[in-house]
Amino acid sequence: MRVHIPTKTLSEALGHVERIIPTRSSNPGLSLLRLQGRQDQLVLSGSNLDLDVRAVVDADVRGEGEVAVPAAVLGQVVRAAPAESIELDVGASELSVASGSFATTLQLVAAENAPRLEFPETFEGEIEGMDLAKALDHVRYAAAVADYQAVFRGVRLELHDERTRAVATDGFRLASYHAASSTGLDADLLIPVRSVDELVKLLSAGTAHLALQGGQLTVASGRYTVNAKLMEGTFPDYERVIPAQFPVKVTLAAAALADAVARVAVMADKSANHRVDLFIKDGVLQITAEGSYGRAQEAIDVLQEGSESEIALAYNAKYLADAVGPIAGDMQLEFSGTTTPSVATDLSDPAYLAMVVPLRTG
Repeated sequence: MRVHIPTKTLSEALGHVERIIPTRSSNPGLSLLRLQGRQDQLVLSGSNLDLDVRAVVDADVRGEGEVAVPAAVLGQVVRAAPAESIELDVGASELSVASGSFATTLQLVAAENAPRLEFPETFEGEIEGMDLAKALDHVRYAAAVADYQAVFRGVRLELHDERTRAVATDGFRLASYHAASSTGLDADLLIPVRSVDELVKLLSAGTAHLALQGGQLTVASGRYTVNAKLMEGTFPDYERVIPAQFPVKVTLAAAALADAVARVAVMADKSANHRVDLFIKDGVLQITAEGSYGRAQEAIDVLQEGSESEIALAYNAKYLADAVGPIAGDMQLEFSGTTTPSVATDLSDPAYLAMVVPLRTG
């Protein structure tokens, strides 16, 4: 089998597939990339047990075959290729790689040593790829990372009539994005956040096709198809903890708040939850932080509303910045109390909601 392919095309596809393949594993087969040549196409696939990825790219393929190579090694070779195209020549025991004046050989591994991956041929649901990517991307920052936090390490994806909603929380903050489009599926899923990170990178413009079977979600978008293993467990009743009453509300530019928090937080005490204090009164939002290196403060003019004339509270600076991050324009920040959750919403995109629990200061 001989394959001629543009270097950029192979490098891009290989980068996505290689990224999910472990470089070290107790199962050596997991570090392998499977290459399959068929008429006018090269198929690359790999797995980390939680996520399977297949990329199908156009190429000039002569003959057919299926082999496996160490993914990390081939990735380095392709990224170093000097010419605009690459030639792959599969021999009995070696893969020859040539690009311009550069040439090298890699030891082949029998294809049966790599994971045998199966992807569905039919899909029951579909959604615009960028809509799904946007929903997942807006919320993934709020998922937990610690192993002991169980279901909090996943992103809940709610697929129902006229609604596709993504939700993530770690118990101290929450993010939700409600896309007003339906996939045609009816299910509540829990996807590991690491798999969500890869899905966001692989989703492209155009229709994404979805299938549910055997405890996994399959998403096909463009040249990529992904099997994501779903988590088990009961996601918390997050709607119950979102406040309904807010005695103080402010409207301001999200960028102004994010920039001010970033500047002031330089002085925040890292050993005290990276604390920044907010004080709102008379249309002015005052942000302060104090630590062992000194003190910083900044004031922002805001549009203030509500039944209370002032409020003082504190946050983890990173949690507050993360909540504001997905908002591009003006936002509303609503305060339910000094120790109860605060809610941030995007005034130009009401599909997004973020909730942050203030730090206890007493």
